[in-house]
Amino acid sequence: MDDGDGEDDGAGAPAAGAPAFAGMDAGTAIREHWDDLVADMAATASEFREAGWEVLELHPGDVTVVTEPNRGFDVLVPDDEFERLREWVDADDFPDHDVYRAEAGITFLLLVAKDESAERAVCCPLYYDEQGGELLQQLAREDGSLWTHVRRLSEEFVHLRHDDPEPFLPAESEP
Repeated sequence: MDDGDGEDDGAGAPAAGAPAFAGMDAGTAIREHWDDLVADMAATASEFREAGWEVLELHPGDVTVVTEPNRGFDVLVPDDEFERLREWVDADDFPDHDVYRAEAGITFLLLVAKDESAERAVCCPLYYDEQGGELLQQLAREDGSLWTHVRRLSEEFVHLRHDDPEPFLPAESEP
């Protein structure tokens, strides 16, 4: 998966510009890319754990780009993951983040929100299509930041602010 510097790390995701889903049913191909992203998340989490960090891996049931309120991503997760995230965010701030990307007709991202002082990391897979990318570009231009809103079905939210939106944006864009 690309770590934002434009190079693929060989984790199985196609490099930017590769034909999207060549010779495959699009739904199957998208699912395979998502499965690769989740596997990359597990490997990244393992690396943090080996370094002594606590890691929370989120497994979204849905990811969408939202324009209101506090614009960015809306991520639906299971209750147990939501509760742990809420406890962590109530106790600490997650000011730093890394974003890893893979392009496959759809942009797949792995957000790693970090609190270095507490040695905690939250790993969250995200994705968006071309229209979502255009919305993110617009939001970043207007606000100078993006948000990831993690929620459960009961519409309770945990909010993560990203003051540097550039790593989330389509590869050829600027905020």
